Amino acid sequence: MVIKFRGFDAIGERGWVYGDMWHNQRVTTSGLVPRVMVGGYEVQADTVGQFSGLHDKDGREIYVGDIVRWDHDHLLYTVVFQSGMFYASVSKCNVDVYGGFPLWYLCGAEGHCTVIGNRWDNPELLKENNQTIKQD
Repeated sequence: MVIKFRGFDAIGERGWVYGDMWHNQRVTTSGLVPRVMVGGYEVQADTVGQFSGLHDKDGREIYVGDIVRWDHDHLLYTVVFQSGMFYASVSKCNVDVYGGFPLWYLCGAEGHCTVIGNRWDNPELLKENNQTIKQD
């Protein structure tokens, strides 16, 4: 499996770019400045997320930072990489609900999930903004 990443273009002209990731430096008048590159484009470092190798029920690739809804309980989960695996954290999106599951469990035979956004484009889906998530 190829390790693939996503990041938001630092200039903002291309939006989300996809591909391999590397770190290098840009030459400026004040010296060398570190930068993160994805798919050959400089990206905002805090938006970089790795592809989990999994897809939602519609075939959409799932990346770290995506927000998914699990069909089993209709709760929202934020995809994180933790303890060496991709994990679906329920506590970042749902008021007074804590825990989560390995991401493969939400995408596997036990249930299906749908990517409904990500933490950068859809911050309103995160409970840190003091909003309660409405169930469909």
